[in-house]
Amino acid sequence: MVDVDASGAIAVQRRRTWMAGGVLLLTSVLTMAVNNMPGAWLGALPGLLFDAALVILAIGLGRGGSVTARRPMGTGALIAFAVWDLVWPWVKGLVPYPATPDDDYFATMQLLGITGQVVSLILAAVAVTQIGRLRVVPRPWNWAPLWAFAAVVLCQVLQSVLVVASPTAGQDVLIAISGFFVLIDVLATAFLGVLAIVLATRRDPASVVVY
Repeated sequence: MVDVDASGAIAVQRRRTWMAGGVLLLTSVLTMAVNNMPGAWLGALPGLLFDAALVILAIGLGRGGSVTARRPMGTGALIAFAVWDLVWPWVKGLVPYPATPDDDYFATMQLLGITGQVVSLILAAVAVTQIGRLRVVPRPWNWAPLWAFAAVVLCQVLQSVLVVASPTAGQDVLIAISGFFVLIDVLATAFLGVLAIVLATRRDPASVVVY
């Protein structure tokens, strides 16, 4: 069914939702930067802001604002990713740290880390693919989340390859490599935040939503 928004209500819902989501994404980036400053500590606030932005963009402040058109697959994947991102660090923290070095503990933590990354990748891949396919976000920007996701995944793969390929690299080199790829991750989030705000300020003369 094609629902033509004659009153402009959908356009208003989109602008309101995308502005809120974009501001939260940028704020998460800024608070993350503050977290890395000496003597500053905001705890889990950056992650909470990031996850809140994803939930708002998924559900929308009004049905028309949802970047996934509230379709079950895309909306569910995006919300599940946000919840997983929020809960998973606490789940790992439930594993008690041993009083003495324990190979089983480190093997368990490695397995948990891999499991967490795989689940996150699957949920994120489904979400960004659905955003692109549903085209609630104007083209070509409906594929922007996929671009950002691909950049982050590529950086993670490259980081793993470089660490394995350079076993003799010094600690400073490894820290520099890790810092560079973290910067790419942060820039990807900032890009999506800025894009959401820019799209929110654009006039949408023909609001058409397909359900």
